[in-house]
Amino acid sequence: MSEVIDGWGLGACAPVVLAPWQERLHQVRRRKRAQTAEVLPFEPADPPAEDESDAVIEHRDFLTALRTRLGSSAVQEDERLAAHTSLRVGGPADVLVVASDMDTLRQAVMLAWEHSVPCRVLGAGSNVLASDRGVPGLVVINRAKAIIFSEKGVRAESGASLSTLAQRCVTRGWAGLEWATGIPGTVGGAVVGNAGAWGGDVASALASTRILQPDGTVGLWKVEQMKYGYRQSALKGSAVERGPGTAPGATRRPVVLEASFKVQPGDRHALRARVVEIAAHRRATQPGGASCGSVFRNPPGDYAGRLIEAAGLKGQHRGNAIISPVHANFIVNLGGASASDVLSLIKLARQSVKEQFGVALELEIELLGRW
Repeated sequence: MSEVIDGWGLGACAPVVLAPWQERLHQVRRRKRAQTAEVLPFEPADPPAEDESDAVIEHRDFLTALRTRLGSSAVQEDERLAAHTSLRVGGPADVLVVASDMDTLRQAVMLAWEHSVPCRVLGAGSNVLASDRGVPGLVVINRAKAIIFSEKGVRAESGASLSTLAQRCVTRGWAGLEWATGIPGTVGGAVVGNAGAWGGDVASALASTRILQPDGTVGLWKVEQMKYGYRQSALKGSAVERGPGTAPGATRRPVVLEASFKVQPGDRHALRARVVEIAAHRRATQPGGASCGSVFRNPPGDYAGRLIEAAGLKGQHRGNAIISPVHANFIVNLGGASASDVLSLIKLARQSVKEQFGVALELEIELLGRW
């Protein structure tokens, strides 16, 4: 994404007249972003939506409302996202809120919607690449992580760790989620992206999910409504909607609040043995360190990692980012890498695989922010 003042369609736009305080704030943010990393030229598949500009600068009333509702200490400006993503890269979010419960999560998102401010919710930040130049609008870090067991199954808030949920199910002798142990992400991200591994996925385990919908209501969606496919759902990518009464170009992304899963009684010892087996296989076949998980989706009938390895790219560096020598569909931050380093390797892998094998790799991760 990008903001109008940073270069998207400047020739077609009328000059933006800023108040003195706005110009000073722009200057401060430009200096901060310039210090993060050298940014490689990159064009998203589509231009940024109209609301993906630096909307917070034009909506100081939003910041006031956010601080009034959540408390001043809960609201941070220009917080670097490197501390909130599993790849440990990412420039500043214009505004960042850490939501420790579902009520805070809902209030923060609703306030952004009401003020037509771009809003993104991150859990573990494990399936995203955040731009060195930052992310416009509000970023909510979801830490709502309650897990509730009952006779009917298990229900988890969207900020709960998917792996922790699976491990707690195994400890109680509940089968159905053991495949999820070790997956580095939250329940919310897993529900949106149909996370899966070792023959299981969310589509086969989800019973229902409560979702904050673009009109501000909370709906209970059955698994059939999610329209799951391979790493796809009705909520991912194309499910960006305008809410009623929003400004032209403003978008509202449905937000997962909690999810209920189908589990059944199982043999506790057999379940634990399966978890040990999965953990050992993961250690042997996937790299440690800071990564965002699998970068590309597997193409039909093949594996992205195999294609990238066959293209001779294992171990390729760009800055302090490397295509893992262990698994070629992982890019690892060796320490101090930038998002631009990672993006350069993504483009290298795509180009090489396309040229050598005629396969167009599709991203599994999402690019966030000003590119």
